[in-house]
Amino acid sequence: MPDIPTYRCRRLDRKAAAPTADIDQAPWSETEWIEDFVLVGGPEPPPDRFLSAAARWDDEGLYVAYKSAPSLVPVTKTQRDDDLFNECTVEIFMAAGKGFYEIEVNPLGAVLDLHCPDEREEQYWRPQAQWHAEGMRWAVRGMRSPEVRADEAWMAELSVPWAAMPEVTREPFEGAECLRVNLCRCQMRPDGTGELTSWTAATKRFSELDVMGRLLLVE
Repeated sequence: MPDIPTYRCRRLDRKAAAPTADIDQAPWSETEWIEDFVLVGGPEPPPDRFLSAAARWDDEGLYVAYKSAPSLVPVTKTQRDDDLFNECTVEIFMAAGKGFYEIEVNPLGAVLDLHCPDEREEQYWRPQAQWHAEGMRWAVRGMRSPEVRADEAWMAELSVPWAAMPEVTREPFEGAECLRVNLCRCQMRPDGTGELTSWTAATKRFSELDVMGRLLLVE
């Protein structure tokens, strides 16, 4: 059994602002970032393919931010619930019973959100995308500009209400409430192969429940 990564997700000490993806500002400038990612079924990604992620929480919801290397292919998809993963997305998976919630955002700000009731049915994602994270807000921006330019590293920020995810798995761990999650990036390469960057030691799929990381909700 691979090691399960653990992240201490701190409660916000102020009212959450609307997402801007400006991670140089509070609360993200005051937050511990996850820097240790691996390629699914492989080693660590090379330095130029970096990914970082961070999270905070309060009684209203979960807040997640990302810093990502540039997309390796042109990003063209702009419609909600399109197959964004066939270009470039940053993603969060959250265990929900036998299944999971999945939220993706691409550098153009398009979102795919879905609820899969059973991880064995992940391939049937289109009907699962009828679920929307009601009340979710998000933003993206380039590392050097308000809009993400081609070949530019980019940032994303999500604000997801707990009320939108009533079935999310919660369990005690080390005296705190614990969510099981994976933070990741799905990237297609120019040759048509995938570059799957994962926080957890997934062997084939980001959604493998048994190896999802522990996100501890701490004060």
